[in-house]
Amino acid sequence: MLTFARQTRCGLRAGLLVLAAAGAAHAQSALPLAVCLPENDPPRSLRGEHAADGLAKGFDLDIARLLAARLERPLRVVWLPEQDQMDETTDLDYRPLLAGECDAALSVPGADAIAPYRRLALSAPYYGAAFEAIPADADLHWGEIASGIVAVSANSVAHVAVDALGWRWSMRRSSAAVAQAVATGEAAAGLVWGPDLALVSAERNERFVPPAVLRWNLHAATRADDSLLADIDRLFAAAPVRADVRALLQAHALPVRDPFATVHTLAALKDVADR
Repeated sequence: MLTFARQTRCGLRAGLLVLAAAGAAHAQSALPLAVCLPENDPPRSLRGEHAADGLAKGFDLDIARLLAARLERPLRVVWLPEQDQMDETTDLDYRPLLAGECDAALSVPGADAIAPYRRLALSAPYYGAAFEAIPADADLHWGEIASGIVAVSANSVAHVAVDALGWRWSMRRSSAAVAQAVATGEAAAGLVWGPDLALVSAERNERFVPPAVLRWNLHAATRADDSLLADIDRLFAAAPVRADVRALLQAHALPVRDPFATVHTLAALKDVADR
């Protein structure tokens, strides 16, 4: 039988261990959440130096703020230098994430994007993005021949797909140029990378159903051995956070799309291209 003194000492040691564990957890939660964001990639993110008003902004920046607030950690943004990008990819440099310079990257368009980086892992998807049909009354139905010329961005997945379907197309250099071709009547309709609609004057046809080959789910990426991944998955599964994500999509004029059940794969693109 333990004496009172020994019971007291054991109780004190147990209490100290509990306090130490709580202190460690608090210290961990107080660490900044470092998120890698491209410095000039609107509507995802824009560093203040690139903004007319000098204020950093963007959908991904607000998602980072949302995650940090929910995790009760201060946010630290690691800005990545701008680089050329294709419409439907981020071409993000994941080396800073691998090296531990940041804890997470955002709007990662699926496993293919991180395939060369074996030590990275994806969260559950938190929104979907696709090529969208413009204008609002665009007469486009996938699998049927379009009635007029369709403007598409050069060398994009949409370009490959409409060519394989036998649609008459007009190749343009950017989403803005696609929207301009539709506005001037040079094209009857266009396919624009959905997030780019936040940057151009065009309304999408909300009835258009993009096929799987033209749509992606967007994820957060972390190092595979980081417990942060489970925390992010828990947040993205929570109904209030899902509602916050939809509200942020709307606030940034991005198409509000939940994650898709099926998405783009390289094999599906090859099947389309080989038709």
